Amino acid sequence: MSERIALLADVHGNATALEAVLADAKAHHATRYWFLGDMILPGPGADNLYDMLADVGTDVILNGNWEEAFFAALAGAIYPNDPSDVYFVRLSEYLQTRLSPALLATMKKRPVATVQKIGPLTIGLSHNLPHHAGGNALYPDQPQDHYDHLFDAPHLDVAIFAHIHQQLLRYSSQGQLIINPGAVGQAFDPWASLSTDHRAQYALLDIAANGVNQVDMRRVPYDVDKELAVAKAADLPYFELYEKLRRTGKTYTHNDPVLAKINAAHGYRQDVIEFSHHLDDPQ
Repeated sequence: MSERIALLADVHGNATALEAVLADAKAHHATRYWFLGDMILPGPGADNLYDMLADVGTDVILNGNWEEAFFAALAGAIYPNDPSDVYFVRLSEYLQTRLSPALLATMKKRPVATVQKIGPLTIGLSHNLPHHAGGNALYPDQPQDHYDHLFDAPHLDVAIFAHIHQQLLRYSSQGQLIINPGAVGQAFDPWASLSTDHRAQYALLDIAANGVNQVDMRRVPYDVDKELAVAKAADLPYFELYEKLRRTGKTYTHNDPVLAKINAAHGYRQDVIEFSHHLDDPQ
């Protein structure tokens, strides 16, 4: 047996990057596709993102912390005095109108972790830790024992996770393989001389009858101008921040001073308050 698995994660609404990565994976003869969560936001991609995964026969699709926060917002977990929360809820309100009811129902049921058996290997897949999709427990500077918790389920040989937006290859204390394929739609490198590389990231995992043959960490260029044109045409909220993100890699998700100014300038806080009232009284 031989499998070449495309490991995908953290698209964050960037359909142009996902399109480029899938084309690269097809050109390199991927036989399976696994997606590890955070498909949505802050980019404008919606149903089309999941359509692209369906077109290549993706057989694992997980949720991440952004999907969890999205559904929490739709359930009424809204804090209009928090500029960062206003940012996320306003984007969630926007996205809700662009996702079909059927897809929303399917998304809501998806897990944040699963296990796959491929040839001789049992592989744990999770967005972050298997029981916690968010947080910084698996950032590269964290202690070894944090990574060992990827193997809390019994008999795992390999753990593959996402969330940190950095490609990573390391081992557990017991020698089990740990892979992070990086971020398709929002690559991140904290080191200054590496931080200008915004290409889409993913990995190809080759498995044969005797185990792992190769892990190929890949970076794929994509058309940033095209992605920004799509976002502008789609009337994406916080477009100015999305443009900075795409061109510089800088995020503003938790930058309260900047977000407070933009929220006031565009009336986003009031939009979120009205959205909250609608959730309380849909009539």
